[in-house]
Amino acid sequence: MSILLVLLHDFPEFLSEYYFSLCDVIPPRCIQLRNVILSAHPVAVKLPDPYLRDLQLENLPDMRLIPPILSDFTAALPPDLRNVLDQHLLGRGAPSAVSLIKQGLTSARNEIPTTETYGLSLMNAVVMYVGVSSVAQAKARTGSSLFVASDPGVTLLHQLATELDAEGQHHLIGAIVLHLRYPNAHTHWFSSLILFLFNEIKTGQFQEITTKVLLERFIVHRPHPWGAMVTFIELLRNPRYDFWSKDFIRVAPEITAILDNVSQSL
Repeated sequence: MSILLVLLHDFPEFLSEYYFSLCDVIPPRCIQLRNVILSAHPVAVKLPDPYLRDLQLENLPDMRLIPPILSDFTAALPPDLRNVLDQHLLGRGAPSAVSLIKQGLTSARNEIPTTETYGLSLMNAVVMYVGVSSVAQAKARTGSSLFVASDPGVTLLHQLATELDAEGQHHLIGAIVLHLRYPNAHTHWFSSLILFLFNEIKTGQFQEITTKVLLERFIVHRPHPWGAMVTFIELLRNPRYDFWSKDFIRVAPEITAILDNVSQSL
């Protein structure tokens, strides 16, 4: 932790450019370590106040900029699975694409002994590849990198999130949250994606898992990634998501108290 804090203070560009490789080898349960890495941003970037009620992410100039990434996030993708993703992103995907991805995720176990059903490195790579490719395609097509719900990458992840079991959904949301960092085009796309999925997938299970994964980022000591903060604040404040009426919030008084405390601190 001490080394990461030194890097965050003195060499934030290193952490921000290699964040994917670093987070990919850190176990998901080490949330505070990941938070330190995901809080890094280039010195020239000024973080807007995430608590502003009139903060419009799409109007921030930095949200149009594609961030530099030096990690080889395609290394974990088998050639056949990458071809499936490419075909789907081009609008030529087969109906069996999601089934093939699910099969690949469950067969690609981690090299170290684990009880996980899914290959977490492959999950991270699939999510990042789809997101980064979708942003690049939108930028090339219209000159804008803004999130479009009808894009092939969004529909693919939407269908995958719908068909995965609870464990798979947890890892999928965790892979998305990795990209909620400082203001940039990827943060905006993945933030919009997680809010879109919360609103579209009406099952209480998925919405509860999404809340859990986000909440875990804020019950540890600071720093907290800017992108995760603005996403969770939007989820709590915007009546579109009807967050405070969800049944899982009142399952236990302890959960309600934690959410109330977090909402007040946010």
